[in-house]
Amino acid sequence: MIRFRALETRAVRRPPLPLILVAIAMLALGETASPFLSGLRPAVERHARARVAANAGVHGLTGSAEYDDEIRNRAVFTAEAGLSFFHTHAGGLAPLVLLAGTIVASVVPGVATRGLLYVLLTAAALFPLGYLAYALAALEMGRESGVALAERYVLTPLGSAAILALVTLAWALGRAGRARDHAPRVGQAT
Repeated sequence: MIRFRALETRAVRRPPLPLILVAIAMLALGETASPFLSGLRPAVERHARARVAANAGVHGLTGSAEYDDEIRNRAVFTAEAGLSFFHTHAGGLAPLVLLAGTIVASVVPGVATRGLLYVLLTAAALFPLGYLAYALAALEMGRESGVALAERYVLTPLGSAAILALVTLAWALGRAGRARDHAPRVGQAT
């Protein structure tokens, strides 16, 4: 038999201002990237092709039209994919970070645990910037080297922060729930 407890009224608190500002800035930047994916696509492609030509050596251009066109096309595709991933992740991750930050502020006990979660969530909100680094580094350093750099030094650390934040939040919520279940109730004999 399932027993329903009366809903506890608890004030909803807000996360710290830096976390809110970073999440909102990422959301705004991600949504602003949309014009680059549609109306400004020809300009983005021209810029990407110009950067590949300016960095011909790192891209391995040989002077063979057919081979070089394939390399240019892959580099342009990588840059456009980075913009697309940035747009998608910024638009989806920012609201999740704001929600998680609000849950942390409202439910998670312990100043140290909340502080750790705020730092991890703020880093997680910056994760989409890794895709801008991905797009730009692929054009400047060559496709493989640029993608590897962005993955190693930006995407992996910030993505790990996001995963660690959500796992730590789940742990903290479970711990808080167990503590609440074992706490004596008002009017209940001890």
